[in-house]
Amino acid sequence: MLVHSRRLCAPMRAAFTLVELLIVIGIIGLLMSLLMPALSKARRTADRAKCLANIRNMALAHCMYVNDNNGHIIQAGLAHGGMHGNEDVAWINTLQRYYQVPLLRRCPSDTSVHWATDLGGEGVPVPGSGGSQFRRSSYGINNFLDKELCPWGGPYVKITQIRRTAAVIHFLEMPYAGPYAGSDHVHVETWFLHPMPPAKASEQMQINAHGGQPRSWSGVANYGFLDGHAESLPFREVFVDINRNRFDPLVAH
Repeated sequence: MLVHSRRLCAPMRAAFTLVELLIVIGIIGLLMSLLMPALSKARRTADRAKCLANIRNMALAHCMYVNDNNGHIIQAGLAHGGMHGNEDVAWINTLQRYYQVPLLRRCPSDTSVHWATDLGGEGVPVPGSGGSQFRRSSYGINNFLDKELCPWGGPYVKITQIRRTAAVIHFLEMPYAGPYAGSDHVHVETWFLHPMPPAKASEQMQINAHGGQPRSWSGVANYGFLDGHAESLPFREVFVDINRNRFDPLVAH
């Protein structure tokens, strides 16, 4: 009986009350709201770093290409606006020869719907292409460095023709949407006379791929320079006007 009475007198384990449960849920929600921005920022930082690595590898491959081709610079070959392209000279093909694995030409931040389904995209054709063109690279090249597309000051056929290679942008990030989404180059000369250069440039490249506001001077993207280094820079630091930019080799510094 004594044992039985002790069991009867043993304290019962209390359960959570509704108020306590709501407090715990509230604390968890608060912690999540504090952590999510930090996690999102960390992911964006990691994606930007991976993208920079992609561009550096392309720059390294380009250095090997230059050495093997008597100093000649790569060319663009993927068209825009429904124009005819040239696969034989397209840099995504010529640089592939220097990779043992497929060229990493997709930025981790690239959310374009114009990638083909077999490349992990939604398979939406690039506008203006007649339904035949899809995105093939997150990256493009500066048309001032293409011997056939250079608007003035060139043509720059060999890297030795350019005095300040560390100041001249070579690789950049193509726009996620629009006629240039399937291309591999920009036309910088069209930005000069526009009343809002970042807005015009945004039609041809993703100036805010890694931060900042779209179509604005604050947009941040990754850029690869002709000497082989890469940087994350706001648009205002790579372009101001016709006399102050890092695309035209005649004025870049």
